[in-house]
Amino acid sequence: MAARQYKPFSYKWKSLPLIIYPVKDENPLLDIFDPQDNSSIQKHLVQLYSKHSKVLSKGNYHILFVWNLEGHRMTDVWIHDMTNWSDSEPLLECVTFRDIEVCDDAGIASGDSVIALGREEELRRKVGDLQKYVNRENYIPIFPKGMEPVEDFYKRNKSRP
Repeated sequence: MAARQYKPFSYKWKSLPLIIYPVKDENPLLDIFDPQDNSSIQKHLVQLYSKHSKVLSKGNYHILFVWNLEGHRMTDVWIHDMTNWSDSEPLLECVTFRDIEVCDDAGIASGDSVIALGREEELRRKVGDLQKYVNRENYIPIFPKGMEPVEDFYKRNKSRP
């Protein structure tokens, strides 16, 4: 079994922390984002978040899965609201987008994304401090053997906007 995601990285939209998982899939991500342009995914997210700022301004941080569906830029946005709790930690909301429009016919989360979300929650609880947790330069969740994301999506410059 091989990792189905590239290494996650952090990005801030305004002051909202985003943890981004570029997804390796049957439809390669490099067909819709340029791995040589170290901000191609972020440029898309700026458009997406600007257009849907009302819905996407909610929560304390978001975990995103960016993937390719037949040439469409798909984004699953998992909204973590640290003020809206159940008995077993914060409640989550998920919105899926096709390109920059809300999509309700593609489903949300495959098994690999569900595993990543669970590992992210384990890491958040372990780190404790939200601002430290959301920085993927310092922390990456521990994945089951063979599922560890080890490859960066961006091929050139390591610095990201």
